[in-house]
Amino acid sequence: MRYFHTLLVTFFSFAIHAQNVFIQKAIVTVENIDSFIVFDKIFEKNETRPAPPNKASFEFKNGTRKILFVAGHATAHRREGDVKSADAGTGALALMLNKLLNVPVLYTTFLSESDPNFEDNNAFKDSLAKIVLKLKPIFVIDLHTSNASRPYEIDFGTMNGISFLKRKDLLDKLKVIFKNEGFINQSQDFFSASENKTITKFLHKRNVPCIQLEINANSLTADKGNLQAQRTAQLLQALIRFVNASPS
Repeated sequence: MRYFHTLLVTFFSFAIHAQNVFIQKAIVTVENIDSFIVFDKIFEKNETRPAPPNKASFEFKNGTRKILFVAGHATAHRREGDVKSADAGTGALALMLNKLLNVPVLYTTFLSESDPNFEDNNAFKDSLAKIVLKLKPIFVIDLHTSNASRPYEIDFGTMNGISFLKRKDLLDKLKVIFKNEGFINQSQDFFSASENKTITKFLHKRNVPCIQLEINANSLTADKGNLQAQRTAQLLQALIRFVNASPS
């Protein structure tokens, strides 16, 4: 009898909770992911190519939103003499967010002669400093790709809890939205962004709230019709919902 009573309580609790769940309509389309794939192939083509003469190895696309996305590893980069591979998919993700939301984005387009997430003395960081001074973003998200074998789906690099300054509300909102979009396995400060001369540290020194967002590669390797394409759609949708839910 006691077991039956416990079972009934559990059932009704679940039923009440289920009634309160708000399910939102999906907003990312197949065409959006097709565009992501096209953009990604362009980055892949130029990944290790030096920039043409008189052309920078990065680009900035302006926007009307107050959240800035950065993809400083969208292409390969030199670090201490070695060429490091790109964080595949981050450039395409930045471009899609700019296209769909008109958010400002700064990203590399050709081989970087200086790693913008390892050194401060380069043109990328010089431009970033000017951009944040002019735009005064309320939050900056520095996009990175983690190895597909990492145990998490998302890792939030916060310099051990200080990089977001007084905007913990935005970080908490981002975490909840990611969970709602299926990214349950989250981590914080596996890559803290506190070592080396990271973009997050660079902006923290300038009193700009920022996090280093590490995304498992399984969500950034979309191809037509594969499971990763669906994961990329979930990722894009989460970031769209975050920007739309944030102050403009």
